[in-house]
Formats: sequence, C-alpha cells, structure tokens
Amino acid sequence: MRTRTSAGEPVVPCSEAVPAGERTPLLGRDAACRVVAGALHADPPGNLVFAGPAGAGRTRLAREALSLAGADGRPTRWAAGTRAAAQVPLGALAHLFPAIDTGADTLSLLQQATRAVVGDRAGPRRVLGIDDVHLLDPLSITLLHQLAAGGAVGLVLTVRTGNAVQDPSASLWKDGLATRVEVAALGREDAERLIGHRVDGEVQMRTVERLWRLSGGNPLYLHELVEDGLRTGRLRQVGELWQWAGEVVPSQRLCEIVLAHLGDLDADEWRALQVVGTVGTCSVEQVLELSSPDAVTALERRRVIDDDVSGSGEVRVAHPLYAEVVRSLVPEAMRQRIRRRLAQDQVAGGVGAAVAAGADEHLLDRAAALVDSGTTAGGVALLTAAARRAVVRLDLPLAERLARAAVAEGGGFPAHAALVEAVRWQGQPALAEQLAAAAPPAGSDDDRARLAAARALTLFCGLGDVGRARTVLLEARAAVRDDGARGLLDATEAMLAFLGGYPLRAVRQGTTVLSVPAGPARPLAAAAVAAGLAVTGRTGQALTTVEEGRLALESHPDPAERVYARMALAQAEILALGLSGLFGRLQQRAAELHQQNLATAPEWIGDAISSVHRGWAALASGRPRVASRWLAEALPALQERDPVGMLSTCRAGLAAARALVGDVGAARPLVDGSQPAGAEAIAVFEPLRRMAQAWVASAEGRSSQAGALVLEAAALAARQGQEAVEAVLLHGGLRLGQGPRVVDRLCRRAERLDAPFVADLAAHATAAVADSAEGLDRASSRFEQTGALLFAADAATEAASAYERRGERRAAAAARLRAATLAHECGLTQTPALEALSLPGLTAREREVARLAGAGMRNQAIADRLVVSVRTVESHLSSAYAKLGISSRADLGAVLPAAARRVPDRPRTGGDARTRGRHGVTAGRGGAPSSG
Repeated sequence: MRTRTSAGEPVVPCSEAVPAGERTPLLGRDAACRVVAGALHADPPGNLVFAGPAGAGRTRLAREALSLAGADGRPTRWAAGTRAAAQVPLGALAHLFPAIDTGADTLSLLQQATRAVVGDRAGPRRVLGIDDVHLLDPLSITLLHQLAAGGAVGLVLTVRTGNAVQDPSASLWKDGLATRVEVAALGREDAERLIGHRVDGEVQMRTVERLWRLSGGNPLYLHELVEDGLRTGRLRQVGELWQWAGEVVPSQRLCEIVLAHLGDLDADEWRALQVVGTVGTCSVEQVLELSSPDAVTALERRRVIDDDVSGSGEVRVAHPLYAEVVRSLVPEAMRQRIRRRLAQDQVAGGVGAAVAAGADEHLLDRAAALVDSGTTAGGVALLTAAARRAVVRLDLPLAERLARAAVAEGGGFPAHAALVEAVRWQGQPALAEQLAAAAPPAGSDDDRARLAAARALTLFCGLGDVGRARTVLLEARAAVRDDGARGLLDATEAMLAFLGGYPLRAVRQGTTVLSVPAGPARPLAAAAVAAGLAVTGRTGQALTTVEEGRLALESHPDPAERVYARMALAQAEILALGLSGLFGRLQQRAAELHQQNLATAPEWIGDAISSVHRGWAALASGRPRVASRWLAEALPALQERDPVGMLSTCRAGLAAARALVGDVGAARPLVDGSQPAGAEAIAVFEPLRRMAQAWVASAEGRSSQAGALVLEAAALAARQGQEAVEAVLLHGGLRLGQGPRVVDRLCRRAERLDAPFVADLAAHATAAVADSAEGLDRASSRFEQTGALLFAADAATEAASAYERRGERRAAAAARLRAATLAHECGLTQTPALEALSLPGLTAREREVARLAGAGMRNQAIADRLVVSVRTVESHLSSAYAKLGISSRADLGAVLPAAARRVPDRPRTGGDARTRGRHGVTAGRGGAPSSG
C-alpha cells in the first residue's frame, strides 16, 4: 500500500514489496527510502545511484528498490560487477543479452546490447539494477550512460566510495540523469536495535556504544562483531541484559573482510599501517622513519590513514576497526620494536615541555607506548602527567598502569595521588585507603587537603567508616593553613553531612564555602548545597546552584575532586528535577547525562550511576517498566564495585519498580538481607529505601504493613529535614490507603514550601479524602500535564469510583477510560487504585480506532491507516461507544485523556526490544544484517 506524509509526498516503506517472512524491514534508512519512493514514482521515473563504503548496505537498498519497482508491475533485471568480469567487454552484463555478435565492432556491439536491454518498449519501463558499477569494464559503463540518456530503461546502481575508488556513475548524477543516495553509517540507536534483534533481548548500553564505535556504524562490521561475540561467549546474557565481557578481538573472518576492504598493500604501506595501528597516533616523521613517503601518501589517498582530528599534525588509522585488525595481526616482537623506537623519541624529543604546557594532545598514547616498551627510565614526568589526565578522562585501568609505573620511577606524592584516584574509582576502597595512608608526604596544603578529601569520601561511601572519615578530615584541618585547602575540607564535610542525613547542615556548611568568590572547593560545595536544597524543598535554588557548580568545575583542573564533584552535581540535579515535578525535563536530562557519559568516557562505574539516574527518573515519572530496565542494567556493576555507595539506592528503586509491575518474586530479595557496607552511613536515602519496602509489602497484599512502612519512611524524612521527600512519601501513603492520616501533614508541607509539585500532591490528597470527583479529575489532569502519569492514572481511577457512587455513569466511564489509557502509557495494567475498579474492556483494535477518531480523523482515513474497511472501523467505534457509555464521536473528546488523543506516529521499522525477534534488521550481502 502506498502512503503519503502530511506534506503529500509518497512514502513507501522499502520492505513493503517483500513477501512476509522473507525479509525484515530496513533499519535506519528512512531518508533513503523516501528518496527511492520519490524516484520510482516520479513521472517519468528516475534513476538511482547508491554510494557508500564497503559493508554499508548499498546492495540491499538497490535490491529493495527493484522489489518496489517489481511490485508496481515493472520488469526488473540484476547484474553485478566483478574484477574478473571486467576483463571481458560487457562481461558482467552478458547474462542479460541473447546471443550477440561478439566479433562486431564496438558501435555495433553497443547497439545490439541496447536493443537487448530495452526490448520492444511495450508495457511498463524496465528497471536494471547493477551492483558495484566501479568494477565494470569501460564498454559496460558506456552502455549505462547511453541507457540513462535514452530514458527507455530505469537504472538502479551501486558504487563503492573510499580507497580512492573512481565513480563511473558520477557524470549521471552530476548531469541530473540520476539521484545519488549516500548510504551513511548507522546511528547508535539503530545499532542498538540491530544488536537487540540478533540476541532477541535488551543490550547493555556500554556494549552498544563499544560495538557501534568500533564498527564505525558499518552494518557488516557490526554484524560480524556480534556474531563473533556470540560464538566466543564474550557477548552473553548477564541477568536481564546482554553485555560484552573483556576486550573486543576481531575474529579471523572479520580480519579477512577488513583486509579485503583495505585492498592490496605493498610492504612499505603495510609497515606504515603497522606503526600507526600499534601506537594509535604518531607524527608523520615517525611513520616515515619505518616506511616511506610514497607509502604514507598512498594510504592517505585511499583514506586508510588520515590526519588526526585534534589538528596536531599527526596521523591515525582512519577507521577504528582497521586499527584493531592491524594491531591483532602485528607480531608481538614487531610491536615491541615499534614501541621501543617511538619510546626513545618520547623521552629524548622534548615531550616534557609539551606536557608542562598542556599542549600534548596524545599524551596518553605516548605514555602507554612508553610503558609497553619497558623503557620508562627518565619518563617519570610524562608518566605522572599522563596518569593524572587518564583519571580525568576516566580511563582508569590505564591510569593505574601509568601511575604505578610513575611510582616505580620515583614519582613521589603526585604519582601516588593519581594511583589512589585510579584505584578508588575502580571500586577498591580498601586498597585505595591503604595506598593513601602509605603515600609520601604532600608538598603543599592543597595536596594534603585533596588527599584527605579523597580518603574521607572513600572511607564514608566505600567502606561505611563514618568515624575514620571524620578523623581524617580533623587531622587534615589541623595540618593545613591555606584558606583554599581549608575550603576543600569544609566542602567535603558538607557532602558527608548531606549523605549522612543532615541536609540542612550540608546547606549551611557548603554555603560558607560558596561565599568565597573562587577556589577549588566550589564544585564540591555546590553539589552538597544543591542536593541539600533539593531534598528540603528549595528545588529552584538547587538547580541554580548546580549550574554554578558546573561553571566552577570547568575552570578547575585537578582530577582529585573533579570526578566526584561532577557525579555529585548530576545527582543533585536529578534530585531537584524529580522533587520539583519537572518530569519531562527530568527524563530528558537523565538521558543527556547518560549519553554524555557513554560518549566521553570508557567503561567505568559512571555507566552504572548514570543508569541509576535514568531508572530513578523513569520511576519518579511513573514508568516502572522503563525504570526496571535501567536499574537492572546498573545493579550487576554496582554489586561488583560501588565507590560512591549507590548500590542500596539502586536496589531500592529496582524493588519498587518490580513491585509496581507485580513482579513480587523479583522484588522481595532486593529489600531483604544485609545491606552494603556504606548503606548505613548514607542515611539520606534511607526513607526512599523504606518506601520501596512499603511497595513490596503492598504488592504482596500486606496493606496494613505497607501503610505503616510508608508512614515510618515519611517520619524519618521529616526528622532529617527532607521536607520535599517527606511530601512525596506522604503522597505514597495516600496511594496505600493512608489518606486520612496524611492529608493534613501534606497540606501543611504545601503551605510551607514554595513547590508547585507539593501543592499538586496536597490537592490530590484533599480531593481523595473528600471524595470529590471533580477535584480528582483536576488532579489527574494536572499530573498528566507535569508528566506524572502513574499519579494521573490513580487519580483518574479514584475519580471514576467517585462518579460511580454519585450515579454519574457517563463521567465514570470517561474517568475509567482515562485511567486505563494512562496506565497503558505507564506500561501497567494495575496500580493500587486500579485494582479496586473494573476498567472498560476495550480491545486493542477498539482502543486504536477510538484514539484515531478522538484525534479528529475521519472513518475513511482511519481505514486507510489501519488497512481495514470503513465498515470495520464503524463496527469498532460502535462497540467502543457502548462500552464507554457514550453515543457519538463528539463524546470521544470528553472521555479520552490527552495522551490518548495524540495520533501515534507510524511505527519505526524495527519495533522495540520485545519485537526485535520479528522486526528491525535486514539481511545484507552474505546474510549479514544490513541497514541498506
């Protein structure tokens, strides 16, 4: 079926003409599909050229175009260029011709071939598809140009780009005889869908990021990486998610594919590629010493190596996978020889001055080559500087290697401090404390304060040793005199006060530090103040303070507090957005922070922490299934290492999410048993952990215990001064049947706090206790506007019950439908409120038809969209009217909530994680999944 966009242009899904079951839809090629449909359905139809690198999916897109042409009744033929066939005139196209006189002159041969392809011109215009036209012989190219100029045959061509390949089709699209379609790399989301399809499940985001970046978005490379991971067991299911364990080592098959794409390399070219592949980036002069100028020029011309993006004048391998393949094929003896040769340049070539000036963009590569060469003597300054930078860039295993090498070379306190940070963030708090305690004396007050801050946070968060953490800070305070150093100790104390459940104290102490115009303590102090402001109900001030902290962080070069301060500021921002009721912004910001982490850092514990943020954002917004997915991703990593004490919070959130979706068996173990070492120390999140226990008890049917637990949690939050958190917990008590006991306290909090979200919670509680149907309807609408969909569903359910008690059946039906629709948006079928109400039993098709009709679509348009008859649409509407207690289409606007009246977009090819086994990825050449 041909469809049109709102602008009126034809848009035909590229797999539409393919019989069901034979292929799955294309992935990530929506724009290309629109171009294909436009060209094929133009008058007259146009020619197409698909251009892209090897493995990008050019062939699949060309075959899809031919399939669409065939579905329109146009005869199609296919041919493919090869190096062997190119040795014979018209060799690749020979099967398209009947017996022709091969002894004829060139002109006669072209005329015979043209007649054979064009035919008698009766019927629809033929379409000829030719793969890899860059491999055709000159006579075949001439024939294609004549066919394009004549217009009697449609052409669908593919041409490879890169490796200095000439494009024989260039004159066609330059002269307007064809449309060139660039087949670009897959985006990260499409890569995620491709991997998810293959494993038939959800994939850890870091795994997606690693494979996408390594493959460069090339579908063939990505497919081979996934297949090799499954074959070797490196890509395996851990809990609910698939993830990659260990290094990514290219398989022999993938190496052969990449080498074929690289083409023939002579000895000098291969040697130059070995040098660059071994060390990552290096100067052209260093490559020339081990190869030749002609080799470097040839590799650059073929785009195998290119200039480094930093503008340093150095070169690197052009594709990440090329580097991995080359590195895997270079013998270890050769790698060592290359490293030693380059290491001599590192120590003797004036690298120290560049490091001191901060001008060495490839410091980590140089230092790693130095360590790998085994010749670190004389390179202590380089190693120490590189270790510190590796900490900032969160390449922690490398930071530890470099720091240990620097310590061995006598690096002193700076090297020891970098080693402490590297070990600490790899989740080894006991070892980090041992190394810190054994470090040589610091040379300045700043260094003493930084080490003390790191030790205190490690002892408190990683080991749960509150007393020792405070002692370390007291001892440092007695030893330092510098105001800036004392400010850092004060900021650390403020952060410990917040974590320990004293947010008001954290605000007071941190504000004192922020009163100083500048200083290294400002980012950490801002994080403590912002977090304290958020939980005490001053969320607007909290968000402003977060921004101040980030500005201070940008100008703060030292890695010791930078890593922790960045994470603490993110945590404060997430808390403030959630407690202010800005749920749309909350989810967006959590996703942004998560993507920034994946894009700017290697795998580290920040992956799990940013996943906790996304899970908490989804849970606060009323999407427990989404929350469960993110928290389940974070849990295994935090169980293995937890340098900031987030495990208990993650477990509590996951327990609540699973309880809300009815998965009691999975929820109960998360709130039972012993807590992690730092859980008792980090008391600020204890009220939320008790709330999770209440939801689990409710899911198990123990309502009275659930109510008692939520009231205990609210009381604890009140004792700690967490008034905003207390309000949220009191509202939870309302949802667990404790309305009369919480409404007054909640209203008092709304009067005391300048917080619109708390006012919304109080309005809901007041309406529920008063059994005000109209008030509950208003509360539901308000919650929906802010994005608190689960709250909106519960309020609508309560409104339906109130209307029923008053005998207002139509209003009750509208509220019931609203509740069901909102619960569906949350991914739920039941909530504590929904369990008490019989919801209207619309079928999935009735709900879909009602949604489209409520959005204003006419019956014919609905029938066209759903590919059914108008009579079927009318039948579904009539049934929906009867179930909803309404009599006409005009009533749908009143009974459908805003979320249901939005016309859903057409499903993207690929579907979600639950349908990946049936949709979402195509088979490219050789059976490999392809995007085109």
